[in-house]
Amino acid sequence: MSLRTFHLIFILLVIMGAEMFVGWAAHDFRQTRDPLILALGILSGFGGLGLAGYVLYLVGKLDREHIA
Repeated sequence: MSLRTFHLIFILLVIMGAEMFVGWAAHDFRQTRDPLILALGILSGFGGLGLAGYVLYLVGKLDREHIA
């Protein structure tokens, strides 16, 4: 497995974890009405979106530079 493949798989797993946390935070917020949980869920969602943008940028950059 190349470093590029490992990097992409790792980042995709982190994105999935962040989005799963968003779901858990939304579910927990509905039960507890704790604003901290809601804020952490929102931050996690934005973090996941930021990482998704980073993956797209990284793939484009690696393809332009022909890095396997």
